[in-house]
Amino acid sequence: MADLLLLDDLHIEAELPGGGRRELVRGVGLHLDRGSITVLVGASGSGKTLTARTLVGMCSVKPGVTAGTLEIVVDGTRHRPLETGFTGLRGAVVGYLPQDARGSLDPLWRIGRQVNEALELAGRPLEPAVWLKKSGLADGERVAELYPHELSGGMAQRVAIALALARGSRFLVVDEPTTGLDPTVQEAILDELLALKREGVGILFITHDLRLVPKLGDHLLVMHQGRIVEDLPTSQLSRMESPEALALWQATARIAGGAL
Repeated sequence: MADLLLLDDLHIEAELPGGGRRELVRGVGLHLDRGSITVLVGASGSGKTLTARTLVGMCSVKPGVTAGTLEIVVDGTRHRPLETGFTGLRGAVVGYLPQDARGSLDPLWRIGRQVNEALELAGRPLEPAVWLKKSGLADGERVAELYPHELSGGMAQRVAIALALARGSRFLVVDEPTTGLDPTVQEAILDELLALKREGVGILFITHDLRLVPKLGDHLLVMHQGRIVEDLPTSQLSRMESPEALALWQATARIAGGAL
């Protein structure tokens, strides 16, 4: 049985300040295969990040997940972490690259020490520069000696990729990694993710920018107000039908000068 990640009928609720609850994610399902990239697109507040963080057991609202199943198959073994917990799966099987990569790093530890911690958990030799170079940081030895505040945004994203590589993640949840980066750095980060795909990593790429879909994705999901309103291969983008997805596509095309 091939490794896969399967989410079905996810519902997430949040408590309201004055009492009561609001459903933020409503019946979302998706699956990830090794060596492919699924792009999850939607406007701000559509539920993308909540869905993504749930895949690594980091849902940030209460009561949180109220229904749904998550199955992760690894080496023929089936796990249901929403029921049994994410111990042994978070990082080692499913990695997470947050939008604020620098903020996710320990500010008191040099980068090399943080990569070594991931390598130690994976039972690998403590060679941080090797993994920093794998993530696109040619001067890995120098970067290993830096603290997080000494990194640029692009460097911090590459360090986050290095940490995922060091742990040996089979699947990677990537939350808007190019936000705030200049175009050349964005391009380099996307190229690194495509390289991970070629190495067999299954990636969920979260973004609000449809312009990235044709270059990056094998499959597209569009979220609107907590629901998946479009689910299709990126080779069939012309077949989108939902008004919400079409409106997002048309608005993005106008920003891009009329073509995507």
